[in-house]
Amino acid sequence: MAIAAGASLARVELPEAESRASIAVSADWAQRWMQGSYEVWVLRGNCRIQQGLDVAQSKEAVLWVDRSGPIPPEGQNVIAYLEGDVLIRREVERQNVTLTDETWFGRLRGNGVMTRIAQVAGPPEVPPAIYRRGMARRMPEVSRAIRHTQYTQLDTPPEPVAPGTPTGATRRIRILPRGNSRMQADWTPGPTGRDAIGVINSGVNLIVDGLPGWGTIDVETDRLVIWTVGPDELRARNEALQSEDLPLEIYMEGNIVFRQEQRVVYADRMYYDVRRNVGMILGAEMLTPVRKFEGLLRLRSEILHQTDANHYFAQNGFVTSSRMGKPGYRAQIGDVEVEDFQRPVFDPVSGEQVGTEADQRVTGRNTFLFLEDLPLFYWPIVSTTLEEPTFFIRRAVFRNDRVFGTQILTKWDGYQLLGVKNKPEGTDLDLTLDYLSYRGFGHGASMRYNRTGLLRVPGRNAGLVDYWGIKDHGHDNLGRDRRNLMPEKSYRHRLFWQHRQELTSDWRVSAEVGWISDRNFLEQYYEREWDELKDEATGVEFKRRADNTTWSITADTRLNEFFTQTEWYPRADHYWLGQPLFGDALTWHEHSQAGYGRYRILSTPENQADQDVFAPLPWEIAAKGERLVTTHELDWPLQFGPVKTVPYALGQLAHWGEDLTGESLNRAYWQAGMRASLPMWRADPSIESALWNVHGLAHKIVFDAEFSVAEANRDVERLPLYDALDDDSVEAFRRRLAFLTFGTPTTPVTPQYPAQFDPRYYALRSGLAGWVTSPSAEVLDDMMALRLGMRQRWQTKRGMPGSRHILDWVTFDTGVVWFPNPDRDNFGTALGLANYDFRWHIGDRLTLVSDGLFDFFDEGQQIVTLGGFLSRPPRGNLYLGVRFLEGPISSHVLTTSYSYRMSPKWISAFGMSVDLRDGGNVGQRLAITRVGEALLFSVGFNIDATRGNYGATFMMEPRFLPKSRLARAGGAYVPVAGAYGLE
Repeated sequence: MAIAAGASLARVELPEAESRASIAVSADWAQRWMQGSYEVWVLRGNCRIQQGLDVAQSKEAVLWVDRSGPIPPEGQNVIAYLEGDVLIRREVERQNVTLTDETWFGRLRGNGVMTRIAQVAGPPEVPPAIYRRGMARRMPEVSRAIRHTQYTQLDTPPEPVAPGTPTGATRRIRILPRGNSRMQADWTPGPTGRDAIGVINSGVNLIVDGLPGWGTIDVETDRLVIWTVGPDELRARNEALQSEDLPLEIYMEGNIVFRQEQRVVYADRMYYDVRRNVGMILGAEMLTPVRKFEGLLRLRSEILHQTDANHYFAQNGFVTSSRMGKPGYRAQIGDVEVEDFQRPVFDPVSGEQVGTEADQRVTGRNTFLFLEDLPLFYWPIVSTTLEEPTFFIRRAVFRNDRVFGTQILTKWDGYQLLGVKNKPEGTDLDLTLDYLSYRGFGHGASMRYNRTGLLRVPGRNAGLVDYWGIKDHGHDNLGRDRRNLMPEKSYRHRLFWQHRQELTSDWRVSAEVGWISDRNFLEQYYEREWDELKDEATGVEFKRRADNTTWSITADTRLNEFFTQTEWYPRADHYWLGQPLFGDALTWHEHSQAGYGRYRILSTPENQADQDVFAPLPWEIAAKGERLVTTHELDWPLQFGPVKTVPYALGQLAHWGEDLTGESLNRAYWQAGMRASLPMWRADPSIESALWNVHGLAHKIVFDAEFSVAEANRDVERLPLYDALDDDSVEAFRRRLAFLTFGTPTTPVTPQYPAQFDPRYYALRSGLAGWVTSPSAEVLDDMMALRLGMRQRWQTKRGMPGSRHILDWVTFDTGVVWFPNPDRDNFGTALGLANYDFRWHIGDRLTLVSDGLFDFFDEGQQIVTLGGFLSRPPRGNLYLGVRFLEGPISSHVLTTSYSYRMSPKWISAFGMSVDLRDGGNVGQRLAITRVGEALLFSVGFNIDATRGNYGATFMMEPRFLPKSRLARAGGAYVPVAGAYGLE
């Protein structure tokens, strides 16, 4: 497998595999079409390419598969471009070699290509951005060139040097016609007699090779004047070899295209001194690709003066991505200094130079951001690399609702505003300034970093630091009975930091800080994080991994007194998993831990509305002390014909310094049982259906079973949950559930919380105690259970004849648990935790789904979901579904959403949720987006019945923003202006 490196054009050539094994390709989603003799695949989501033991993984990929004829003996040719968290693993000389980068390019050969992709769509209406970036890597000379309607000779290969050429000659000059017309050069003697001046009035292409530090310049123009010494060869053959110290000057007029490595300049008139690398350009314009930006960046200046090989000065220039003659938006800069360094790129394996990469920087004064002819923003100085496609502003949103009022939300490039010329490599700094009319002015900053070395500590490190605060003069609206809550703090904020440092290949340190001003801040201002992401905690962990063993030391503290959390001072964990014993006859797993913990209970809410429905959960009693736990499991794998069985025994010894009564507690626990599985399958290639797009059918089924018996000498109810089972958001909901659903607490501190809905018993019934790596050491108790499951796949082939691939047509998984002692283990019923999951991929664009979960005791959960997805990229998608929930809470929620690109200029999106039972309306949203050349306009209407929030929204965003939200309106992606040329 030959691999070419990433963000630059560097190439890493690894030894080719000795065998021509077939190439296996898998991904979550793909588009496929034919391009000449190549079959093109655009892959997205969990992309994986495997050939033998060699593996390449990424988020996105483009493949060109040669389908020109039968597979030749040397193997089928496959060209691959990978992008996003790329990981390459190879076995070279019996050693594993791992390479990582942001992008990779390579060529493979193998005995055929096999694909396994969940969903495959047809050719796109417009080429995806990753396809264009892949083509730029595959054919860089084509991607950089301007293609004319007439014939061009840009790609003419160098001819061999004639015999007798002077050994000191290092520069080669070629003069070629620009098109099919005949070229005529008029030469006149120069002032010295040794020099001459050539004038060419027809279209001309001038190529100069062998320049020190550059390699080649390539110029096309309508008219050209050239002055040099010793032009006899040029007169005779339109080609010459010269020493690099001889003068060579050119003047050009008309439709100039000037290429110098990756640099391409378009101009009306231009003078250039090749020997000194200086020049003057009038009416200069440059279209250049930029990393992390889908379109092309356009730079234009009235006067551009090149002072040396790497420095330019410009006057009255602007920057935009628009292709319009008068762009709708632009960054207008008075005096500009452009630094353009072409740095060599070396092969990390061979050490040889394989190309160059551009490091382009702009420093300007008196910068205005214009929208049409209206100046929106002024800043006295700016300094930025051209990898940043915007100037100053990263995001701008205007909207209005009844919770925050009129909102103007902006995010700015911190390095540009602060005038930092050389920002630390691998870092981004954002500054935030927001106005919320009902709440106040918000402000903050965030920094992302991914670099090598931090404060002289070697190793790769990555992280995020984010701060946002507001002097809040409003009230929180959290829905239902919490629509007018007084904040506990007047100045509210969140400081969040996550850091990971690779010290060596085995050692890693992770740190996190989560400091929040009050208990309702996240739920009000960061609702998605509150509902979906992990809790914000504060601590540090040192971890070492070696083969199948891991050990770590963790220290945690609590900064937010309104959350229940455990502080560790410190805690040590050791894992030893999958260790074979007695020649693989047995397998041993171990997890041991020791630590001193403080289980700290949350404070009482200050707001009266929250106090009325507040009480700690049954296990929330302050405790502290040492905790010592060791857990071991021994497995004995056996094969009885087609049945795989694993008898096992698990045991644990544990000690706590304090339980819920404040006393020390020792506990012994054991569990024994057997796991078994039986795989079966049948295939019938004769089944054909054009209606259902079925070409052959294979039914694969696996039966699973596990019987276990467990006993503990102490009850689970005697211990606080040092290891939380739920997130902070779920625990907050459980406290309210105890009041609003089960009634008033029986005592001032203990709510009525039936055991059927206690998360400790749900975790026990689900088998959490049977894991050596269980996330909770406290949740163990007596239990006897038989767990039965069945996993089914109906697979078929789809695709063009001759290149069909296997996919899952229907999947259906089911499971149920039988409790022989139902009164003790399952609240009086023998069966529980019955579940199913169904997926039917009717076509590449239509999928029907359904899942369910059932308990059969009184008020046990009964959950069923029915729905369907219809996807038609890039036009839009549709979902319609209903969820039935019965138990202590009852609801039947109908949900639908769609997005549709009605035309190239209009997009609509709609979403709705309605509770068909007593809950009534949940909410609706409708948005219409107008796609302009310069701006995206969106008008929307929102109804949030739970908060009583009704209103209209108007949003406007420039199309060049890299973090645009409207550009992904409802899933119908809108590219940046100019990405596909003139609009």
